[in-house]
Formats: sequence, C-alpha cells, structure tokens
Amino acid sequence: MRKRAVLWGMAVLVAFAAMAQAPVARPSLGVGTQFTLPAVFGISIRYWATPDRGFEGDLFLVAFDGQPYGMAAARALARIATIESASFYVAGGASLLFPDENLLAHLCGGIELSLPFAPSLALNTEFGLTWARDGGLGMAFGTGIHFYFGL
Repeated sequence: MRKRAVLWGMAVLVAFAAMAQAPVARPSLGVGTQFTLPAVFGISIRYWATPDRGFEGDLFLVAFDGQPYGMAAARALARIATIESASFYVAGGASLLFPDENLLAHLCGGIELSLPFAPSLALNTEFGLTWARDGGLGMAFGTGIHFYFGL
C-alpha cells in the first residue's frame, strides 16, 4: 500500500513539474503504443505542454514465465535537441508492477522521428537504466509510435 502511495505521489509531482512551463500556442497530445523488449507492450499517452517539456503515462501488459502482470508508468520528458523532423529527449520517472507492487525508477534517452509523409505520426526509440530496490540496476530499451493531435 505504501508503494502505491509513493507512486501516485511521484506521478503527481512529475505531472506538476512537466506542466510548470508556460504553455505554447499549440501544445500537442500523442496517443500510441510503447514496446519494451522483449515482452512488454502497452498504450501510451504523451502530452507536450511546451516544445521542450512534456509528460507521459503508460499502461503495460507484462508476461513473466507465462504469468500476466500489469505495469503503470509516469514520466517527465525534456527535449534536449530538435531539428525539423527529429528530436532527442531525456525521460525520467517510475513504474509500478502489479500485483507485486514492485517500484521501478528509470532514466533514459530517446530519439523521436516524425514521418515525412505523415507528420502527425512519430516513431521513437529509447535506451537507458532502470533501478529496483529488489533487483538493482538494469538496462532499459524500448520503441514506440504516437499519433499527435495539435491542441
């Protein structure tokens, strides 16, 4: 129960930190999917409040030894470099694994590419580290696709 309260507290703090910047003329909302290899996939929502600050929430289905689990993640995003159709960003946050209530912290870098024939679609790949109290440090790698709506 305490771990769940910590995750919710972190999610609220990350959300407020991501939204603390002054809004731009056209924030964007992306809806899509994230895949963390080899066996984790789920839905993802990204909200960019400014051109370089955002927030992401993910819900995953995970399978370990044939047993299904769920995972909820909340992350803050910060774009570091942007060119016309690509950007490099860093993301940090936490995930809660259900039903075990294991809390994972993660920090990663990512590259997001907009497709030239469909500028509202963006592909991303991410790489970085995870940390769990029970398991120590681990690697993170994932990819995803989002469809962005201008708000």
